[in-house]
Amino acid sequence: MYFRLLTFAFLCVIFFVQFGATQSESKSPEKEILLISPYGAVARSAIIPGWGQFHAHNYLQSVFSFFGVGTSLAGAVVTHFSFREAYDKEYLPIALENRKSKEALAAYDRANQKYRVRQFFLYTAAGIWAYSIIDAYVAANLYNASTKSQLIIEDSKAFEQLGVKFDLNQDHISFNLLKQF
Repeated sequence: MYFRLLTFAFLCVIFFVQFGATQSESKSPEKEILLISPYGAVARSAIIPGWGQFHAHNYLQSVFSFFGVGTSLAGAVVTHFSFREAYDKEYLPIALENRKSKEALAAYDRANQKYRVRQFFLYTAAGIWAYSIIDAYVAANLYNASTKSQLIIEDSKAFEQLGVKFDLNQDHISFNLLKQF
């Protein structure tokens, strides 16, 4: 219960810090290019899975990464306690008498199966976390590329409004002024 509250409070703080910075930056009178550092996104995702993707404005992937790692770790914790219970309460009392008995081997197999499930959850969490780090880097670069391309499009529209036409062909280069006086 406390873990859920702490996680929720931490996510709220990150959300308000993230959007508070965005709101204060967007109120500036001069239009400014806001690019995202890919290495900053990687560092954020290394700390908390999905945070770098959130920073790179890739919100859906951020949610999937965060909850994917969270549920995998929760599954690992649950199966760890199940494994410890099966090992300590089922296998060990029988194994102290005779490790090679059928009952001991069957209890060991049950405990070992729970151990393998726990390891699967841990490896899954590590894989999703690694994916989150890589995807944060890619998402930041894609966001920067789309931002720069939008600026180029806006600049070309402003250039067209000036009435200047620039044409570059294989055979010739032409520069025309299309204003009427």
